[in-house]
Amino acid sequence: MENKEQEWIEAPDGWGSTKEEEEEEAAFDLFGSDDKSEIFTYDIQLDDKDSCTKKRITLSGYKLDSDETDHSTGATLWQAAPRLADCLQQNSDMLCKGKSVLELGAGLGLCGTVACYIGAKSVTMTDGDTKTLKGMRANVKHNCDNDVGDRIQCNQLLWGSPHMNIFLEENGQYDTIIAADVIYTKDSIVPLMQTVACLLEKSGQFVLSRYTKWHSIEDETVIELAKQQGLECTQPSKGIFIFRHSNI
Repeated sequence: MENKEQEWIEAPDGWGSTKEEEEEEAAFDLFGSDDKSEIFTYDIQLDDKDSCTKKRITLSGYKLDSDETDHSTGATLWQAAPRLADCLQQNSDMLCKGKSVLELGAGLGLCGTVACYIGAKSVTMTDGDTKTLKGMRANVKHNCDNDVGDRIQCNQLLWGSPHMNIFLEENGQYDTIIAADVIYTKDSIVPLMQTVACLLEKSGQFVLSRYTKWHSIEDETVIELAKQQGLECTQPSKGIFIFRHSNI
């Protein structure tokens, strides 16, 4: 599917920093390092007879305060991603083992990689941003051996029609859909939930992790707009939201 991708950058003109913020960043850069790259690590507890067996994955990206994140939010590891990865590990039987998993806005690829290592039948990690996809694929190649890597795809997916319908025809529906800190504007919520409603199996679950409330978008707004797409929400723990089809 890589050869069908369209060139798309999430925010080519940035996310609208104010003049004051730009001046502060410029002043900070005078004393900072020119290197904006960063390596993020995360330990996966493997399902093994030896309970101490862990797999450490390392993800290449950019620092949270890097200019790269002004254009492509998937260039860094947001705080909601490790929270979601922990949730997947704690509920692996319900969410991952033997299941088809789709990650939306996968960014550096942490959560999808974790899902595959803890037993997912297949994992499709997606992002709309073509530059982010390039980095995601490099991280998967670096962290996954043949057995794991063969069960992972990294595909482009732009939310909403007609993209989700084309994606559905090519890939089908999924048992579990996951996403971490993917809501940056209110206008993005409906396309996100439309995509989930379209691609989620009738008995499936969409697990959303939120840490940063961009533009002061409250949880209640997200839940209400999801409900309008036929998705009902439960909140098992702080920052974790599970959506299911309401008509089952």
